[in-house]
Amino acid sequence: MPLSQATPLVMLQIKNRYSEFNPAMKQIADYLFESGDKVLTMGISQLATASGVSIASVTRFVRLLRFSSFKSFQLELAKAAMNGDESVQTEPADNKIVFEYGGTSPHDSVEEVGKKVFQSNIQMLSDTMQTIDYKKMEYVTNLIINVRNLVFLGVGRSYVTAESGRIRFNRLGINSFSYSDTQEQIVAATTCSDKDVFFGISNFGRSAAVVHNIYEAKLRGAVTVGITSADGSPLTQTVDVCFLTAFNNANMEYRTHKQAFEPACENIAQMVLLDCIYMNVALKQDKSCFDMFYNTVKVLSKERL
Repeated sequence: MPLSQATPLVMLQIKNRYSEFNPAMKQIADYLFESGDKVLTMGISQLATASGVSIASVTRFVRLLRFSSFKSFQLELAKAAMNGDESVQTEPADNKIVFEYGGTSPHDSVEEVGKKVFQSNIQMLSDTMQTIDYKKMEYVTNLIINVRNLVFLGVGRSYVTAESGRIRFNRLGINSFSYSDTQEQIVAATTCSDKDVFFGISNFGRSAAVVHNIYEAKLRGAVTVGITSADGSPLTQTVDVCFLTAFNNANMEYRTHKQAFEPACENIAQMVLLDCIYMNVALKQDKSCFDMFYNTVKVLSKERL
């Protein structure tokens, strides 16, 4: 896929929903990813047969994606095809486990691996930009300007995003905290108030500690914001406001059970989304905020050799 070509929204919906699909729906999604334009000439019964599922499963699949009928879903796929979308899934050539990142292969040269990794990250940023709800972003921006405490919860790779957010907003003089330890998350969630904003960050929206403690914070009046790539996940169902980031379909290790993966590109999209909120907050601050920012710049410059 060319760098300038964004993934059609219908395909983004399927990718974001994949982890929440039941087995039959995953079979349909897998067939769509692998078959390309074939689906455009199929009837609903033909797609059901080709996917190995029932007609009822195909109907539930398109309705879950918010299409009124199979025909309207097919029309959207046709628009994607006209825009030159190519959804190619690289399958392992044998039964060996493949370490997967953006379609890389053991047969690739160093240069080819580098280009594919960059391409994967660029594509995630492009796709995420399509899905951003800027009204939600403005709402969250205004909340942060008047917040008492800004708290980021995340575990594993998502904690890297959480810590990045804490560092960013602290530079603006906003009391910001990030927690990955479960007990620290519990303490933060159970001592908050309606003057606080909590961000829950989870690639697949299923990190138990993050979801549970976001719920606890919400019970105590805090506004809760989610960042995830999995639409319909427990996190999306818990938070007040949710931002979806794109998901790299090539990294779906649970599709074939033959792929290990390191989807760092999802976290980069999360960080950039947080940067968008950060910049909106920064641009609405008064002069004292910028004075504070540049004072820290001067002091930090002394730490450099």
